[in-house]
Amino acid sequence: MQCSPDPEDVAPMAVSTHDIPVFNEAFDPYGPEGFLALDIDTFSKFMQRTDNRAMSKPTIVRGIPWRILAICRSQQGNRHSVGSRNKTNHNFGFFLQCNNDDILQKRGMWRCYGSATLEVLNADGPSIQKKIHHSFHNSEVDWGFSNYDNYETLISPKEGYVVNDTIKLRCRFTADVPSGANYMWDSKHHTGCIGLRNQGATCYMNSILQAFYFTTGFRRAVYNMEVGTEPNESNIVLAMQRVFYELQMSNEAVETNSLTRAFGWDKLDAFNQHDVQEFCRVLLDNLETKMKGTSEEKSIPNLFRGNMKSFIKCTDVEYESSRTESFYDVQLNVLGMDSLERAFEAYTAIELLDDENKYDAGDFGLQRAEKGVKFVELPPVLHVQLMRFQYCGVEQKINERFSFPEKMNLSNCCELSPQLTEEDCVYSLHAVLVHSGEFHGGHYVTYINVNLHESTVDPTVSARWCKFDDDVVSRTTTDDAIAVNFGGEKTMNSSAYMLVYVRDNAIDQVLAPIPDAHIPQTVSRTFEMERLHRNREKKKLEEEQLCMNIALVTPDIVATNHAFDLIDQETLHDQIPHEIVWKHMMTAELYQFVHDRLFEKSARPRIDMFDSDEEAKEARRNSINTINPRSFRFRLWRMTDGYGLERLSQKLTTRLRPMELIECKKDLRLDAQLNQEFEPIYVEYTNGNEPLEPYIPQSDLLFFVKFYDPLIDKVTMIGHTMFDLTRKFSNYQEKLCAMIGLPLGTDLNYYVEHSASCVEPCDEYNRMTIGKMVEENDGGILIVERASEASLKTAKAKMNELYLEVSMEFVETFYNKKPEQVQHKPWKRRFCLDDKLFSIAEEIGRETGVDPANVLIHTRTSGNRFDPNFDDYHTQSCRVLMTRPLHDPRIYKQYRAMYCIMPFAVDEVSKHRTQCKLFWALPNGHVEEVVLFPRKNGEIVDLFDEAKRYFPFVEGTSRKFRLLQIASPPVGNQRVYQVYHDSALLGDVEQRMIFKTQSLQARLEEIPIDELELRTGEFLCPVVHFDREPTKMFGISFVIKIRNGEPMMEVKDRLRRKLTDVSEAEFSKYKFALLTRDKLCRYIEFNNEDKVNLADMANTTGALQVYIGLDHKSPVQHSSEAAIRILN
Repeated sequence: MQCSPDPEDVAPMAVSTHDIPVFNEAFDPYGPEGFLALDIDTFSKFMQRTDNRAMSKPTIVRGIPWRILAICRSQQGNRHSVGSRNKTNHNFGFFLQCNNDDILQKRGMWRCYGSATLEVLNADGPSIQKKIHHSFHNSEVDWGFSNYDNYETLISPKEGYVVNDTIKLRCRFTADVPSGANYMWDSKHHTGCIGLRNQGATCYMNSILQAFYFTTGFRRAVYNMEVGTEPNESNIVLAMQRVFYELQMSNEAVETNSLTRAFGWDKLDAFNQHDVQEFCRVLLDNLETKMKGTSEEKSIPNLFRGNMKSFIKCTDVEYESSRTESFYDVQLNVLGMDSLERAFEAYTAIELLDDENKYDAGDFGLQRAEKGVKFVELPPVLHVQLMRFQYCGVEQKINERFSFPEKMNLSNCCELSPQLTEEDCVYSLHAVLVHSGEFHGGHYVTYINVNLHESTVDPTVSARWCKFDDDVVSRTTTDDAIAVNFGGEKTMNSSAYMLVYVRDNAIDQVLAPIPDAHIPQTVSRTFEMERLHRNREKKKLEEEQLCMNIALVTPDIVATNHAFDLIDQETLHDQIPHEIVWKHMMTAELYQFVHDRLFEKSARPRIDMFDSDEEAKEARRNSINTINPRSFRFRLWRMTDGYGLERLSQKLTTRLRPMELIECKKDLRLDAQLNQEFEPIYVEYTNGNEPLEPYIPQSDLLFFVKFYDPLIDKVTMIGHTMFDLTRKFSNYQEKLCAMIGLPLGTDLNYYVEHSASCVEPCDEYNRMTIGKMVEENDGGILIVERASEASLKTAKAKMNELYLEVSMEFVETFYNKKPEQVQHKPWKRRFCLDDKLFSIAEEIGRETGVDPANVLIHTRTSGNRFDPNFDDYHTQSCRVLMTRPLHDPRIYKQYRAMYCIMPFAVDEVSKHRTQCKLFWALPNGHVEEVVLFPRKNGEIVDLFDEAKRYFPFVEGTSRKFRLLQIASPPVGNQRVYQVYHDSALLGDVEQRMIFKTQSLQARLEEIPIDELELRTGEFLCPVVHFDREPTKMFGISFVIKIRNGEPMMEVKDRLRRKLTDVSEAEFSKYKFALLTRDKLCRYIEFNNEDKVNLADMANTTGALQVYIGLDHKSPVQHSSEAAIRILN
């Protein structure tokens, strides 16, 4: 038996993705296809034992090993059985195995799609062939057939599959590029080409840009274009040159962000997919415009422009009329065609004008004639668009099979002349742009024959097709590039959409390579400087990732704080200089750094932390060894915002305290203690030559002392000191008096400031130890005051005052603002957050001169949402105006009070009125949301009475309302269902609750004078706008009065008068239809005989079931259908 052993018996084969050179025709382990062979001797013996296995030698394809796997399997559990007639106890299993050598297994999840033909050779006749398609992955490395074929057939001497007890297995397979979280495909190494990164949905742009790049005549023209004086951000020429230069010179996939920015697109535009042919036209038009008046003015026409002649030629007289037009691409029908040749024949087919369709030949009168088009000049590069996206009643993609050749002769479609010879009609296929997906979305890839020029110059060189799938480029077979993309039922909606052919006699001109040395110096210099700058920025970013920012907070800075905590955020981030230090430095080096910055500059040589050579490392080690930790007369503390375990459950504001001592050590790295990108560090030192207080971590706490003096109503930071946990605050009375400057023996009151929102008195300072009264964390704050002055104001009262007093800005809003209403200017006042909310209403009343009872205030309901508050303001505090559940005066120094002046007392809403949200139609045709306050449990007429307070009536109108039942929002798609009767109860109107507000599914509008009365036989019929499909409604639905038996032409005229903002030209394009339940009944053909028949339009209740639809193009297209625009 000739086969390799199982992979478990040998060391796994390891193939690196970087140790294979650029594509070699003799051996390409990263190519798309492979061939495997396995001969099993003594086949009968092999099939006698279950789980006997044989494996072929591996073939490396796409950088991973593939093998044939043959297995003798029992008949039970056939996973891929093909129908068995085997009378023995075993089946012959034939599989293709992918990557079972652990090359990708170490990288976690991986996946590789492959297709194969599994074949058993026959000595005398046709072999057995079976095809498989599978996505191999790390949990499923083999795929094939557990029962490949009937065992009796295989071993029969008459059949010829097993000869001399030997069976020969063969497998030809193709594979896509593997994918996985940690698998990186090196396109440059494996193909010599690189891809373009997708920004979201820019695959269509990437596809045509690759085709343009490999059209080297176009690339050369772009290189030679004048950049001009436009700013770099909007310079399309510069951006195109950058993309092409990077594709030629870079080793990694190229970004296109600068190009889309130059187009004037934003980030959202990058997620809108467009038609690749439309983008091609718009881009070529833009570049051709920019080339005018320059040396490259004719470059694009000389590459892509051809001419065709449209003619009408009489058959019986000498008369011909013709017109020559230019084209940059040819659009061919796919529907009903089966090949490119047939589509070109249909495109240039002759139409005979005869009988009633004879041609008016002027003086010759009506004549029989032939009508058609012929190509009179063909471009060097021919773009062929296959019209796969069409509107056939509905928008759809046509995925019919449509073949196209690798070589094409268009002489039958041309009018040959000295300017267009038969030699000029021969083309070779250069690129195939493929679309996978449906009408409204999908994915584009490009297949390009990157070897077309070389294979033309040297016939012995074969074609080399590559697949460009955004940033992944891979070798592919000619069949995969061409035949697989013909389309058809079995292609999963993937088919060629655009073809690029190059004229054979122009290949040397159009596709000649551009050596790096031939790139214009201005171009290469510009982008090499950019690359140098990028590399510097990249290195800088890498170095920054190894660094952190620190802020050195000193006692002098802390002494300037007269409010909460030790330092506010504004001082920390805006006023204190930030220093950059290396994360890998030792803490002893940090101490030396702080000493040099704040105290005295040392004479030590400067060490470059990023210098990695051995000499620099040795110099740094020597420098660290010379640092004497005992020489520093300061301590460094890490400032954090943590709380002790006993206070984690409380809702407390953030704080910043020095809670972790940074020890000065020569072997302790800084990032072992500091792990944030920004770290505040407190520098503890004493004034003068006094030594630092001793600090024993097990028993001492670092505390900061503040003093409150009620005579000047001010809190002053005194300094820091050490407290022993086992002692009492009273034991430190004399020390504190000395620090503050009070006479020794002065009685003191003590408070602990846990946070801005929590200041607690220490009433048991004489009896309880400090450890039992405070958190056992460094960085505590003790506030003291003279006990004799506590009757004036306590320190706790002062801190509460600082915490609760805020600035309040008053801003007026409106319910249903009238044009004549003028907004009061905003103003500010200071308020205490514990004041009642009614004090805010009183302040607004005094400032605006209105009754405070009529002031409606917006308060926070949930999250950051503010809604009108109709509850009793006497029972609520001003805290409901806070933007966050927890107030922090260091961050939120001002709040805003949004108010509205109502025409009635606010408490009426909870007692006698209800709040209703609905829509109304204004006289200018706009529909807006409105909130009204009709009587509780009232009728619709009460809603009308309330609306009259605010509605902007105009002269000459009815001043009467009606209420229409509408579909759910959005406003632009509200189908009208019925008109409510005025006496109907508001409770009968369809509604839903939104944030405690009734939201009526209704629209209020003023009744036109001609619709005030409805006589017998007259109805109001809903009218909607839709775009081709009744479900795609848009615009504002409305109602129109129709009368049974009236001519339909009168209805059309009435519709025309309703649509005042539509021009005659636009109205003439409208189609009119009868719809029911979002389905089309029939289109209306208006003529003098047609009359309205309400019996056909009503259901059994007499209400109209059928409504009128206006079919026309929506003025606002869907984002995916928006036209491509290049703005610069």
